[in-house]
Amino acid sequence: MSITISNVSKSFSRYPALNGVGVEIQTGELIALLGPSGSGKTTLLRVIAGLEFPDNGGTVSFGDRDVTGLSAYKRRAGFVFQHYALFAHMSVFENIAFAFRVLPRRKRPPESAIRDRVATLLDAVQLTGYEKRLPTQLSGGQRQRVAFARALAIEPEVLLLDEPFGALDARVRKDLRRWLKEFHHRIRLTTIFVTHDQDEAFEVADRVVIIDKGVIQQSGTPNEVRKNPANDFVRDFLDLRQ
Repeated sequence: MSITISNVSKSFSRYPALNGVGVEIQTGELIALLGPSGSGKTTLLRVIAGLEFPDNGGTVSFGDRDVTGLSAYKRRAGFVFQHYALFAHMSVFENIAFAFRVLPRRKRPPESAIRDRVATLLDAVQLTGYEKRLPTQLSGGQRQRVAFARALAIEPEVLLLDEPFGALDARVRKDLRRWLKEFHHRIRLTTIFVTHDQDEAFEVADRVVIIDKGVIQQSGTPNEVRKNPANDFVRDFLDLRQ
């Protein structure tokens, strides 16, 4: 599913978090939103998700569908948070199955279909055999993979990740970055992740979108951005000055 963001602005109590942002994301791309704290990258992700709405005039489209005024549920966007947001009292199976349990009865799959879907997702995130464990019995990387599986349970059109590795130690972050890149190549689901970690963005993403003060400063492949920084901010932020 492609995503088009056009002239999106967003302010909070007169503070401009986004200022006329526009970017196109192609179907199946893995995009990093990269920038310093307060740059607007998380606000942009939340606008794409339907957790925030742009000020008058801006639009968000999934494919040829204008989703600007739709809720996150109606957009079919899978969202993974930095701190997992798993239910501590529920098993891995029930954490993933929760996405189905909350559906209205008329839309809820039969129990056999839920079991099959959870088993497929556990296999996809390489956690088959962990379904009876509680989150406290898992490592940080395993908990984050459960969060990925739960986000995918609704068969989302796009996958949105807010600092997905931020709560992990350096070694686990590195392992999970490699896992995410390989996982994305298998599922080819349009994926956007927020990070302030340059190594993370350049290692994992197909394309990097650099944001500062609510404005996109540059968008390109990791190689393009490194070889041809668009302005002084990008050079300084990436420490590319000679």
